[in-house]
Amino acid sequence: MPLNSLLLETAFREDPVELFEAFESIQLLFVVKSHMLNYGKREAIRQTWGLVKKLRIKTIFVLGHLHNMDHFADLESKWHKDIIQLNIEDKYENLVYKTIYTLLYLSKLNIKTEYVHCVDDDRLVNAINVYDVARQNIEQSDTVMLGFMDYPFLYFPSYIIGGTILTNMKTIHMLSIGIGHVRLIHIEDVYIGMVATAFKIEMRHHSGFLPFKKPVLMFSSFLSSPGYDHAYALLRDWRLIDQNEKINTKR
Repeated sequence: MPLNSLLLETAFREDPVELFEAFESIQLLFVVKSHMLNYGKREAIRQTWGLVKKLRIKTIFVLGHLHNMDHFADLESKWHKDIIQLNIEDKYENLVYKTIYTLLYLSKLNIKTEYVHCVDDDRLVNAINVYDVARQNIEQSDTVMLGFMDYPFLYFPSYIIGGTILTNMKTIHMLSIGIGHVRLIHIEDVYIGMVATAFKIEMRHHSGFLPFKKPVLMFSSFLSSPGYDHAYALLRDWRLIDQNEKINTKR
């Protein structure tokens, strides 16, 4: 008997099935958890790492709702066709539901993607490196790649830094089953780690998911970096990365 009552039928303001039906087979699906008011961050991602042309990628943003603000999300969704909005107030305590309902929905539709990367909207992501690491480490196994998270105790379950998950659809299916049987807590990082541990899903930490920001010219050596709370910072650093790559290509 499931412990958690999670109804997909009422979870979303609008059924996102049309968004997913438009998918063709892709290599990497980015699921970006974003606050309703973070339009600038979403637009910056659309112009930078969410638009890498060397891979077949798709980026979707998962939002909650805010009173008297939902019409802005409706306009953004109609324009970009990359928004999923939950019928849940957009606040920190409800962040876990963005991950839970997305995993449940991806599992239900069995999306045609090689890998899924769940990430927050304040990170700079190296999509090429993420895909290469997934191919080398995940393949068809039941594996979740995680980042390191500082924790003040000696023993603890495997936690996911900032909700960062890199995995495949086989593991998404397993996590979606586990979500119904592990009592829900409102700390997203901890909860997904608990589900994976309870269902013996292998979790591997990868140091490429940085716990702190590093110089942008080290971009080629990492998977993702935090520290992008402002859209202009992501756009600025992406331009630097592009300029640096062009210089290296000419050498």
